[in-house]
Amino acid sequence: MDRYDFIIEGGRYFDGTGAPSAIRNLAIKGGHIAKVTAAPIPHAEAERVIDATGKWVTPGFLDTHTHYDAELLVSPSLSESVRHGVTTVLVGSCSLSMICSDYEDASDIFTRVETVPRERVLPILKAHKTWSTPKQWVEHIKQVPLGPNVVSFLGHSDLRVGVMGLSRATDLAVQPSEEEMQTMERLLKEALDEGFLGLSTMCLKWDKVDGDREWSKSLPSTYAIHCVCRRY
Repeated sequence: MDRYDFIIEGGRYFDGTGAPSAIRNLAIKGGHIAKVTAAPIPHAEAERVIDATGKWVTPGFLDTHTHYDAELLVSPSLSESVRHGVTTVLVGSCSLSMICSDYEDASDIFTRVETVPRERVLPILKAHKTWSTPKQWVEHIKQVPLGPNVVSFLGHSDLRVGVMGLSRATDLAVQPSEEEMQTMERLLKEALDEGFLGLSTMCLKWDKVDGDREWSKSLPSTYAIHCVCRRY
């Protein structure tokens, strides 16, 4: 029989179903759990043995609300999250992704809302952002040494700004043209086809834009919601 890659023995195992935990031994092969048993697994059957006595063995944690969008560009390992057992992170939350808008617009809609210094984020985006579509972003992410799995929303504010520009996207008197609406629909469809989870939006008016152009305006997605409410 082929040997297991490694054995994790003696840990308190939580299987993720809500069932009571128990002391179990696990055999791992090819990145998958091949065996879970209360009986000892002979060490000779594995390349490596990990003693988990006194420790918990759990499924990976899913961090379903992060704003790692900029951090992914300079530290794609996200080692601090991985160190705490996170195996999947979700980016693009709260209408804020860094996909369609240019580097300065992406910084301005992100930094004040998330209280991340603009002087840190803007240079990162200026140096690294080469994409302007969901497909191009996915191609970039596939080339970097990710630590956890990454799932993404396409941010509504990002999408609106990418098509309309920051000034028009935050002007109550402006509604997108039919051509702009079709472009936004096309980009959203592209994102879904590329495996994005969906569209994230934000309707809270107190989240504000940073920068020196449209400073302190509400996020662009709130203007879209305003237009819909006014229309109907």
